[in-house]
Amino acid sequence: MLTTTSPRISHHGWQIQIVAAEQVFSFECYAPDLPDFMNDAEVYPDWQTAHAAACQFVDREIAIAALIDLANDWLASELVSEDEYWNLTSFD
Repeated sequence: MLTTTSPRISHHGWQIQIVAAEQVFSFECYAPDLPDFMNDAEVYPDWQTAHAAACQFVDREIAIAALIDLANDWLASELVSEDEYWNLTSFD
């Protein structure tokens, strides 16, 4: 199985790398402050679809981080209970 990777592409400060293996593509996303990559464990039929999925993945991760920061502030200010906090920050 031959695997090749693209140069890293920047998206909102994250680095995206598209990985080609046989006839499918996947992605690896690197957050600015983390050494390891994240991905969605999916494969895509072409480079463009993998890239679009990677951009959506990054956008979702950024939104989740912002929501968690806001929920942390609300919890610290006692604007929400612990149960409400956990309901707000459970992203499945």
